Amino acid sequence: MEYEAGLMLEGGGMRCAFTVGVLDYFLDQQLEFPYVATASAGALIGSSYIAKQRDRNTKLLGAIGKNQEAISIKRLLREKELFSMDFIFEKLATHLYPLEFPSFSQARSRFIIGTTDINTGSPVFYDTFHDEKDLSAIIRASCSLPVLAPSVDYNGKQLIDGGVSDPIPISPLIEKGLKKHVVVLTRNKGYRKKPTKLNWFFKRFFKDKPELIKLLRDRHLRYNETMDKISEMEGRDDVFIIQPEEPLEASRIEKSSRKLEALYHQGYQEAENQYQALLNFLQPAEKPASYIEENVSS
Repeated sequence: MEYEAGLMLEGGGMRCAFTVGVLDYFLDQQLEFPYVATASAGALIGSSYIAKQRDRNTKLLGAIGKNQEAISIKRLLREKELFSMDFIFEKLATHLYPLEFPSFSQARSRFIIGTTDINTGSPVFYDTFHDEKDLSAIIRASCSLPVLAPSVDYNGKQLIDGGVSDPIPISPLIEKGLKKHVVVLTRNKGYRKKPTKLNWFFKRFFKDKPELIKLLRDRHLRYNETMDKISEMEGRDDVFIIQPEEPLEASRIEKSSRKLEALYHQGYQEAENQYQALLNFLQPAEKPASYIEENVSS
């Protein structure tokens, strides 16, 4: 079933286990969308959904969580890289649990990935991927958190986490002319992002990147403004939100298999509980009888 609505997936690192549960329920119901927009970890998760690889995401997150090579505080101190991007994207996502690129490229859904230009501070979105290597590079760029992972050079740009410039990328879906949007969030209802306490660090670490410093300083403002916009759209019945009811126990760098599994089941159950309401939201509005009679008679 495909509906004329956009699907937006928030990032959030390992918290995306919640999103995996939601997407697996969508796959079980054969629910598709013409456009799927995301950034950060949502780009890795979303690509499996587009390719209809139902179990790939749970295998990836499980391997990342249990393997010390994937997330390491020691490596952060030694090499300024918390996440081993080579291990995650080359060993895990390419060799052990590869994306079925033919299925991805032949899917009816178009995938929109948000990244951030580290020099200009502007969001850069991609929706065309020539091959699997091309797609992997863009996903990796979108997942590259500043400070915690190196930027990615792609087509003359230095790119990092798309969530820095556009943490909830619903704008690309609106620009496609879609009137309805399904938004999957990894933060609980009522969540508002607080100002960072690391401005001093960002100024020193990125002293030659003034636009990036501003982005990191004001990220909470963009996040909260977008959430206000989405809340207004929800009030007009333009947006359907699926998110945790309570704050998640898991963190962005969660490694506990118990917590990740609980997050997955929480997402799956939340999608199942809201499924009928979601279908009602997605159905095109029926024309009133007066409208039908008028157009038939004319």
